[in-house]
Amino acid sequence: MRISWVIESRGAAQADVPTVDAAAKALSAGVRQAYAREDATTLAHIMFSVVGPLRTALVTDGHRAVKQGETWEAREGAILVQLSPN
Repeated sequence: MRISWVIESRGAAQADVPTVDAAAKALSAGVRQAYAREDATTLAHIMFSVVGPLRTALVTDGHRAVKQGETWEAREGAILVQLSPN
């Protein structure tokens, strides 16, 4: 499956991954990299308030959609995520 994300004013990336858990890890790593120059408080806020809800939706709704052969999309704050079967 493929996960792709766009972070407003910070860029975009994608990764081909074998599982939804790997997709969630790739998203977290990508966001950490995009916000690497920010202070720890800002990064913690983004990870908790934005990435947390996205990861939850990804491993539930996203997983369900991909199992059915569909593409799933979600937005939280400045981050748009798409998960597709490939």
